[in-house]
Amino acid sequence: MRSMTGFGSVQVSTRHARVRVEVSSVNKRGLEVLVYSPGELARLERPIREEVTEAVARGKVTVALQVEATPSQNGRSLDLKKAALYAGQLRAAGKKIGVEGGPAWSDLLSLPGVVANTQLAVAPAEDRKIVAGVRGALKKMVESREREGQYMVQSLRGHLKKMETIRGRMEKAAAEMRRKQGKRFQERLQEIAGQAGVDLDPERMVREVANAADRGDVTEELGRIRAHLAEAESLTVKRAPGGRNLEFVIQELQREVNTVGSKSGDLGLTRFAIDFKSELEKLREQAANLE
Repeated sequence: MRSMTGFGSVQVSTRHARVRVEVSSVNKRGLEVLVYSPGELARLERPIREEVTEAVARGKVTVALQVEATPSQNGRSLDLKKAALYAGQLRAAGKKIGVEGGPAWSDLLSLPGVVANTQLAVAPAEDRKIVAGVRGALKKMVESREREGQYMVQSLRGHLKKMETIRGRMEKAAAEMRRKQGKRFQERLQEIAGQAGVDLDPERMVREVANAADRGDVTEELGRIRAHLAEAESLTVKRAPGGRNLEFVIQELQREVNTVGSKSGDLGLTRFAIDFKSELEKLREQAANLE
């Protein structure tokens, strides 16, 4: 299991710039992908989303691309071919109108395209390199989610172990409750029969006592709780995203333990049910951060 919180970053060098890729993720019931990039790299949003979808099943994932000029370019680059073209055109035009000499560098530098901002110089041919950088940052982010997930799994198992202990106590309390209920009901029947001056049919009395005990019996609910706890434990050892499945198991556990608490009518069993729900709430909080 992985946490849904993680971070990874990679730096990609291109011909005229450095591209820093940062990938972060936080909790989200489903998968949401946000991509922030300079306008010239907007063309990469679709392949970036595909990479995220391939690597992550759940969470809010943000991919941010930052483009910086390399120190050798100092944020600018000169297009000498374009400058030479401008110079030739200006000299030819000067001859036609009788102006001697060529243009100064200061004149050429102000013309469009002669000085290019290297922050806008990531060529489409380098897209694959940047997408590979995104893949590397995603790998680091996933690894950080896995590391945190390992700690969370240990905590999950601790809560599940406590819940299984409480379930065992509930099972013993339920058996004792059935015995006491049957005894009390039998005594009450005999008391009523004595007051009425009638003899009770032993077989019918046994059936009535059994029916009374069944109305408060929580054996089936406790059996389903045992099965759900075993399923939750199995999810903690699978090498696959299991947060969503764990949340479903927690819902089922909540339903069953609520039934135990309301159906039993036994104070001791109700107290165990409250303890169980306390641990279950801790489990729910952690499951909300699992992929």
